[in-house]
Amino acid sequence: MKRMPRIKDVMTAFPFSIAADATMAHVRAMMKEHDVGHLPVKLEDGTLSVISKRELERTMLPGHSHTDFEELTVADLCSDSAYKVDLYTSVIEVLDHMSDTHTDCVLVTRHEKLAGIFTFSDACQAYSQSLKDEFFPPSGHDIA
Repeated sequence: MKRMPRIKDVMTAFPFSIAADATMAHVRAMMKEHDVGHLPVKLEDGTLSVISKRELERTMLPGHSHTDFEELTVADLCSDSAYKVDLYTSVIEVLDHMSDTHTDCVLVTRHEKLAGIFTFSDACQAYSQSLKDEFFPPSGHDIA
């Protein structure tokens, strides 16, 4: 009998993270180096947040209230909180919340500490794999 998948089964474990006082140049470089679109942020009060590549791109658009991009820090851009779930939360609960609230990233915690991240891309990969497993199961007759 199959068990309901938990977020821990499909998240990216031990994600790279960045300090709240990091500069935008550092954020961009880190995202590029590790090919990620989201970085968890530990704010000064200990709460978790996240910064996305999309937020960085928005600040560089003409007319944005911040005009000196390079002087901004992560804390200037990221929200005071992020959607967080425990390691054992069902994937269905997370996906429903992401869909209902148009959230593209979830921080996964264990005992209130960052354990992983689950993004829209992770959701697409997990769904793709689920469909492959259901409709194209290994036959056991593969030739080496």
